Amino acid sequence: MTKYLFFLICYFGLPGLFAQSRLDPLLNLDPIFSVAFDSLKAGRHHAAISLLNQAKKQFKEQSQLIKYTGTLIVLGKAYSELQQLDSTLIFLNEALRITQNIGHEKIAANIEEGLARVYLQKKNYPLAKKHYYNFANWCLREGKPKAKVQTCLQLVQMFTRMVEPDSIIKYLRKGLSFARGHDFPVLQYKLNQMAGLSHNNQNRADSALYYFHQSLALLEKSGRSKGSVNVFLNITHVFLENHNPKRARKYLEMARKNTPSTSPSFTSAMIKHYDGRVLAAEKKYPEAIIAMNKAHAAFKKLPDANKHPLMQARCLKALAEVYHEMGEDAKALEQLRLSKAMDVKVFKRYNEMQTELLEAAILSDQDAVDASDDLLMENLIWTQKSENFSAQIKLYETLAANARKKKNTEQALVYMEKVRVLEDQLDPVLQANKLNELESKTQDQSIKSLQVANTQNAQQLKSTQTKAVILISLLLLFATIAVWFYRRKRAQAAQLALEKQQVEASLQEKELLLKEIHHRVKNNMQVISSLLNLQSRGVQDPVALKVMRDGRDRVRSMALIHQTLYQNNDFSNVATADYFHKLAENLFHTYNIDQQRVQLVSSIQPLKFNVDIMIALGLILNELISNTLKYAFPNEQVGEVRISLSADADQVELKVEDNGIGFPSNFAPDTSRTIGFSLIHAFTQKLGGSLQLNNAEQGARASLVFPINNAILAA
Repeated sequence: MTKYLFFLICYFGLPGLFAQSRLDPLLNLDPIFSVAFDSLKAGRHHAAISLLNQAKKQFKEQSQLIKYTGTLIVLGKAYSELQQLDSTLIFLNEALRITQNIGHEKIAANIEEGLARVYLQKKNYPLAKKHYYNFANWCLREGKPKAKVQTCLQLVQMFTRMVEPDSIIKYLRKGLSFARGHDFPVLQYKLNQMAGLSHNNQNRADSALYYFHQSLALLEKSGRSKGSVNVFLNITHVFLENHNPKRARKYLEMARKNTPSTSPSFTSAMIKHYDGRVLAAEKKYPEAIIAMNKAHAAFKKLPDANKHPLMQARCLKALAEVYHEMGEDAKALEQLRLSKAMDVKVFKRYNEMQTELLEAAILSDQDAVDASDDLLMENLIWTQKSENFSAQIKLYETLAANARKKKNTEQALVYMEKVRVLEDQLDPVLQANKLNELESKTQDQSIKSLQVANTQNAQQLKSTQTKAVILISLLLLFATIAVWFYRRKRAQAAQLALEKQQVEASLQEKELLLKEIHHRVKNNMQVISSLLNLQSRGVQDPVALKVMRDGRDRVRSMALIHQTLYQNNDFSNVATADYFHKLAENLFHTYNIDQQRVQLVSSIQPLKFNVDIMIALGLILNELISNTLKYAFPNEQVGEVRISLSADADQVELKVEDNGIGFPSNFAPDTSRTIGFSLIHAFTQKLGGSLQLNNAEQGARASLVFPINNAILAA
């Protein structure tokens, strides 16, 4: 559901070919360029083209390559304004070839950007991506801080159109990293908006709300309160997605309150649209239908309605959802057909996917199972590519319902397991009830199927026994005795088989219960972490804020242990390599450390520890890595963090090293009273080990040594 919000930001995407400021240096290169620019501003494109062609010929004959390249670039600009894009490509490609030959990287990079814009207009995304990558690599290496941030923002916009979630997150982080420490409030606002939308699209509501509130703070700082309406609408959308209509209504009213009377009609239409969706979430279906129809009409009445077909399609889909909830599936399907008929140019396939998932659910309710399955299978790969977990869950839930209707209980359970895996990646508190309900339905179906099979077996057995009695009554005494011995042995064998089956079932049940315990412990710790994260946003005292965030990180390190136990079949021991890597990557993400700037190098011997030892090691490692990431590399310093774990016959050694600025000269770890070092000393004593903290030849080193014991298993 979130991608159409990306549409609002990305619709006007990258601006036209070459901003004028980038062409200004040509004005000082030769008077001919000033005359050409004046002609272009006056709309006399053909006069400018004629003049530039003459100059091009002259510069080429005189071997003035820079001026010759300049005429090619301005000719490309002139033809792009005439929408003759093929001619634009000819001139720009020739200019690029020349600048690459003479080694002028800056001009070549700017030409690459111009080519990317043209290919984007022609919807040739692979070539657009190639040329913009070339420009971005130069800009991120040589450009000024503001240009780097703008480049990251444009890359995010491009990858949003191409639906590449990993690249979106990568360049959002880069952009925010470049913007930090510089006074670029507008660019930071845009990046935080995009980050919030991206995280919400991947069902990370906590992170999405964090970035949206950062956007509000930046708007207040820059005095641009006008943009707060869009932020409030985005937050409304997050709470709607997470089934919290009360909070959604609160932020919708804030958006309405902050909408100036002179606001664009598009903003008013968006508020009407969300008013309908909130009413639907509040189960006020008649009022919701009226509001959604008003929103649809408002989008159609906009001055250039063709720019907003996606929002019209979304209004129709929202109406279909309401009609489906009311049980009026015929009206719902009609609205879906109208939605699919809209000429959506941006995110067309994504819109079709969302519409067809709802259509498949309606068809499933109408017992049109085959038609429903066809629609679902057509969208399976696309839901996985978009990394929209909510869409994937809806798809597998409907597939499971269809399988149950086909009496294919085994396949339904397979689909429900996929739902479980996806649910584990979402907020456990918000999703637990829904998953339990679906699992109960599947289990009820399984129990009913088993009861029917048992009844049939009992009837068949009764019939067989009756026939056997009649036959036995006709046999001689010897045959009767022989049958009696045979039945006795068979009963004994059946009893032994039943007892064996009961023992196996009991063992399996205990394993499942133990797995569920670890799962629930992990979920509860994630809830505590989320509560600490939310609570910290209202804390102004930096010392208290740091304590709360450190506590959150420690809870996460313990939750990660139980998650690892839950996902593996070994419920008593944790593998070090997998756990340490995940813990380190989480901390890099928490402190927003670019791993191209600070690299993580690990050498982990594959050992296994019991849960008590692993919690102690995890919290010690959490404190050591956190201190390194916070203090070792100030002022965007480049470096690396090295983690190693090794064991011999007598002891285990854990080392954390870096090549940063090292410990301060007055650092005294034995007398430090911080919570972090108190935890480190306490758990070192628990392990019966010793810890050394000192400066190495370059950077700092921490070495923990403790004796080996029976809790360590060979991997």
